[in-house]
Amino acid sequence: MRIPIEAAPTGETRRWYKWLGLFVLVANVGLVAVFGLQELSATGQLVQFCIALAAGVLLILSSFDLPWGVEWYRLAGAGYVCLASLFLFSGVDDGLWMLFVGIVGALTIGLFGFDLALGGRFFRVNTDA
Repeated sequence: MRIPIEAAPTGETRRWYKWLGLFVLVANVGLVAVFGLQELSATGQLVQFCIALAAGVLLILSSFDLPWGVEWYRLAGAGYVCLASLFLFSGVDDGLWMLFVGIVGALTIGLFGFDLALGGRFFRVNTDA
C-alpha cells in the first residue's frame, strides 16, 4: 500500500522559506544580542553563528525571483544543508546520546536539503513555483 503524496501549492512553498529564513536570522542575532558577543569568542560558536546566518540568507533569497541563473529550490536546499550542519555542531560536547541525536537530525534535514537542491526526486517539490 502506497502513501499518497501531495505536492505543495505553487506559491505557498516559496513564501514560507522567507519566513523560515527570517526566523533563523532573528533567533540567532537575538541570542547574540541577549548573551553578548563574548559568546562568539569560541571558534565553535562563531562557526555555528556564521552557518546559521548563511542558512537564513539562503532561505530568504530562495523566496524571491533573482536575476541569477540559480533556481530557487537550489538555494533553499543549500539553506537546509546549512541548517543540518548546525545539528552536527550542537551535540558534540554533550555526550554520546546527544551526538547520536544530532547526527540523526542532521542526516534527516540534510537528505531533505540535498533532495530539494536536486529538484525533489524523493520529496515532491513543485520546481515551477
